Amino acid sequence: MKQFLVRLTARSGREAGGAVEFRGSGVSFARAVEKKLLRAQVTSVEQLLALNERELRSLPDIGPVTVSSVIATLAEAGLSLAADPYEAYECARHSDVARDAELRSYFLCNSCRDAYAQLAFGARSPEWVSSERVEGYCGHCNELRVVRLSQWFLCGTCDRVVRSLGRGLASAKFVESVWADTFRGTSELSLRETDPVELRPRGRRSDVDRVSTADFVADDASGKAVLGIELKSGRSALAGDGIGNTMPQFQLDTTDCDDITAAAITLNVPVFLVHAQVIGRAHAPTERYEGVGLWFARPWDMLQHLEAVRRRPRETRDAAYFKTAMFRPFAEFPAYMKDQFWADFESMRRDGFPLLYQR
Repeated sequence: MKQFLVRLTARSGREAGGAVEFRGSGVSFARAVEKKLLRAQVTSVEQLLALNERELRSLPDIGPVTVSSVIATLAEAGLSLAADPYEAYECARHSDVARDAELRSYFLCNSCRDAYAQLAFGARSPEWVSSERVEGYCGHCNELRVVRLSQWFLCGTCDRVVRSLGRGLASAKFVESVWADTFRGTSELSLRETDPVELRPRGRRSDVDRVSTADFVADDASGKAVLGIELKSGRSALAGDGIGNTMPQFQLDTTDCDDITAAAITLNVPVFLVHAQVIGRAHAPTERYEGVGLWFARPWDMLQHLEAVRRRPRETRDAAYFKTAMFRPFAEFPAYMKDQFWADFESMRRDGFPLLYQR
């Protein structure tokens, strides 16, 4: 492309309405933008088009407003800045560029891979799928199947969320299994999952249309709800059961506490906090999730075990920090149901659901 020199004086015949054109280019910049480009030694359209947005931003006296003006003006003329070979990738889950987005790898069976693409990643196919098929555990459904390594560009936050889904599904199945074993032949309570783990794009559910509900509801023989369960899972154990070191504190987002309260009010039954310890066991090159411990906390015990409410490190959310002594092994739940639950139930009907935390 030939050089298109800037004419800054009215004698050039190119100045009109406070704007200056690059001769012959059809591109017209406002005087202030033109001066900034000149001071940055950008004197031609050819030179400007050789720059990418990052390089343009790095020039002296060129800020975001100037860059936006340049991009808009070039677009009107059907032109654009050069592509940046080091630009940030776009996260497949929230469909926006993110500096920490990178290729994230997951061993998935065919059905879960399709579900990821359609339900969580905006119908995007993986960036790469291995041609090698191996027998192993799917990172989502946690079933022993033929799996392949699949990759998408995801930011760190979305990667953590996606990886937590398989653990969440495994913990829900673990709770159902423990419940069945614990209450076999001793109770008519049946457990049903009411808020299952779902694949969805980031931000799909807003705070406005969000409905607080327990993860599980236990019904009596007539089908009437008796209690709810809010399930949290992690790698760490609590005292009296589980595997490995016990966690020193139990952290729960204040929004989760509020959801428990809202669910209890909606259902008009007590909602209990349950923690499942779910660990990974290697089945090279994959990993299997296995539940190894389960505990419950009465909502009436939470406030007295509250230690602090503070902002989570490196996050914008507040969390309530509880002493782990508020939890009991789930093996004690049948005895609690027999000896204490109905008194607690009546106290809730009389006094309302207990306060879980206070700032």
